[in-house]
Amino acid sequence: MPQSEFKVNNILIPEELPLIALKNTVLFPKTVIPLIVQRPKSVGALEHALSADRLIFFAAQKSIEDDVARRDIFTTGTVGRIISVFKLPDGSSKVDVEGLVRGRIAEVTSEAPYFRVNTAPSSLIIRNNPEEKALLRKAIEQFRAVSEARSFPTILPEIIYMMSQLKDTEHIISLMAVNLNMEIDDQQRILEMESAMDALRELNAYLVREIEIIEAETKVAKETKKQIGKMQKELFLREQLKSIEKELGVDDEKGEMDMIRQKIVAAGMPKDVEEKAVKELNRLGKMPPFNPEASYLRTYLDLIVDLPWSKKTKEKIDLKEAEKILNQDHYGLDKVKERIIEYLAVQKQVGKLKGPILCLVGPPGTGKTSVGQSIARALGRKFTRVSLGGLKDEAEIRGHRRTYVGAMPGRIIQGINNTGVRNPVFMLDEIDKIGMDFRGDPSAALLEALDPQQNNAFSDHYVEAPFDLSDVFFIATANVLDTVPPALRDRLEIIEFPGYSEEEKFHIAKNFLLPKLYKEHGLNKRALVLTDSALSDVIRKHTREAGVRDLERQLATIIRKVTRKIVEIQSKKQVVVGKEDIHKYLGPVKYTHQVAEKKDEVGVVTGLGWTPVGGEVFSIEVVRVPGKGRLILTGQLGSVMKESAQTALSFARAYAAKHGVKEELTKTDIHIHVPSGAIKKDGPSAGIAITTALVSMFLHKYVKKEVCMTGEVTLRGKILEIGGVKEKVLAAHRAGLKTALLPFENKKDMEDIPKSVKKDVEFKFVKTMDEVLKAALR
Repeated sequence: MPQSEFKVNNILIPEELPLIALKNTVLFPKTVIPLIVQRPKSVGALEHALSADRLIFFAAQKSIEDDVARRDIFTTGTVGRIISVFKLPDGSSKVDVEGLVRGRIAEVTSEAPYFRVNTAPSSLIIRNNPEEKALLRKAIEQFRAVSEARSFPTILPEIIYMMSQLKDTEHIISLMAVNLNMEIDDQQRILEMESAMDALRELNAYLVREIEIIEAETKVAKETKKQIGKMQKELFLREQLKSIEKELGVDDEKGEMDMIRQKIVAAGMPKDVEEKAVKELNRLGKMPPFNPEASYLRTYLDLIVDLPWSKKTKEKIDLKEAEKILNQDHYGLDKVKERIIEYLAVQKQVGKLKGPILCLVGPPGTGKTSVGQSIARALGRKFTRVSLGGLKDEAEIRGHRRTYVGAMPGRIIQGINNTGVRNPVFMLDEIDKIGMDFRGDPSAALLEALDPQQNNAFSDHYVEAPFDLSDVFFIATANVLDTVPPALRDRLEIIEFPGYSEEEKFHIAKNFLLPKLYKEHGLNKRALVLTDSALSDVIRKHTREAGVRDLERQLATIIRKVTRKIVEIQSKKQVVVGKEDIHKYLGPVKYTHQVAEKKDEVGVVTGLGWTPVGGEVFSIEVVRVPGKGRLILTGQLGSVMKESAQTALSFARAYAAKHGVKEELTKTDIHIHVPSGAIKKDGPSAGIAITTALVSMFLHKYVKKEVCMTGEVTLRGKILEIGGVKEKVLAAHRAGLKTALLPFENKKDMEDIPKSVKKDVEFKFVKTMDEVLKAALR
């Protein structure tokens, strides 16, 4: 046999072998261990070994890095044989390896694509003298003691039995090193020892240290047990002391318990609630102070005694004063104020009104929340507000059950508790934005609170006692009603908040917003003058909203810039901001409004539309082009508006045929376009405008440029009622249009139109398309 080869158990080991570096593992001779091979170099070494003699040299790493160099690998390792290989789904391999013989790296012959090394195998020196046998016997005895005390899951009874039967000292040393939870450095040190005696001494020293640690742990456990026993004894003696005090008639209710008991009596609770509170207080008195439930029970009792079971604000319903307060706080909104005054009048007449709950519905920024505060002022009641936007958990309304850690009452009980009275004005803000998920439906939980027939015994899961909400003045607010469930909507008295007209915005800014902003910015009225034309320019060209929030922000921007100018130049001279200065303060115009057409045209009609931020004027354009008889609709029209266009086309064709126009249906396409193509449009109210444009095109008659119109049309040419009349008419007035055609059934809506608009715009109420065409076409 050549000197470069070594033979172990009839296995010929070549001098040069592939190498696999091991992380957190040391392979010992005569042991079998499982490994996961996944690093590229290790996979390469494994594939080479499997294609050859299945032999690999295994050496432990000095670090746990994936990318290792020669200096990161211990010199001494073990020649191992691959017993089995199992490919895993992620591309790695699970292998079982048997250690054959220890050895050391003589030379690294290659590092790529995997490590290849020349090895020098060496056998463990075993003397079999009495000292070595004594060391071996002692090691086995201590190993058994450690395994029994530690209850190592990796040390099976079969291993201990195997050690007692084995005659191979090296095999026993390897088994001990593998099965003890030794550090990698300790295992490596044993592997590197040349004689069995040195290895056994090292193992014995390690086992002695382990036994000392086990004894120390046992001692600590006994002392801890003794301490717990002492605490239990103290608890028992304290309970005995309580019994003795009770037998002697000593009053054990002292201090805080007496105070809570007095609060329970003074709270004016219903009798059944008071009995429950006293019962819980007695339970608290019997609890040990360190019981965690005691703090939860104390928090519950604090809430119960603080709730305003009988405290009320003395009401003063003065209708004139209420009207004065509403007019001071809000401009316009005449119908809203009238409804609120009527509601208060009925409540004053009957003393206590179990009626519907008010729900203020309108666009953002129209003053819904501030109206609620004004109602509270008018009634002399306290005001509290809860935002329901984004609420998804029913427990937020009804509260959590006290069995949960961190339980608390619902938003309604918290709001009542914060005001300290049982009859506040309670605003439920953004009721249309309540959500729902697996935790329940909060809107369903509101049904009980907002039903006048049920809310005299509202049940909160945390309070666990009925609370009377019948004296609470609930006011809900919403932007839209579509998302409010029907059952909840049925319990609400709806008060619509329309968007403000430009004229109303002008007065609100002049009388409310500007004085407020002057005060906030430390300016007096004489320091800054914003001309009426400048204010109108801000309203018209720099805001587009139904309310006045954005208007307030734009005015605040102007006042901020003026304030900075005044502070920088230290001038007391009055600053006048005119229309021509607005661009300097607010930048270029943000919004433009369409104006009346400049000349009469064929196939172009001015229509009126409604948006959440007010009315708009838009043109409807119709042309006829060569084609195949199709109707082409552009301008982001919704399904209802498309159907309205189909109806208009059918009527217009019939009307044109009746007046002698011959149309070749299969050779021309009709294209209807509504400008501002990026904005979605829908609804039936453009019906008469589309019909007029089509008839104008078919008859080649001009449409009067000063005429605008809105209304739904039927196939028979009848005009049907539409909504949003006020906003649409205000848009027509703003655009400079002189004549507005409206459905006859909308004549009743003229009461809401400002007098200044009625003066400038002529209104014609039409029942049929014949009347429309007569008024619109030249």
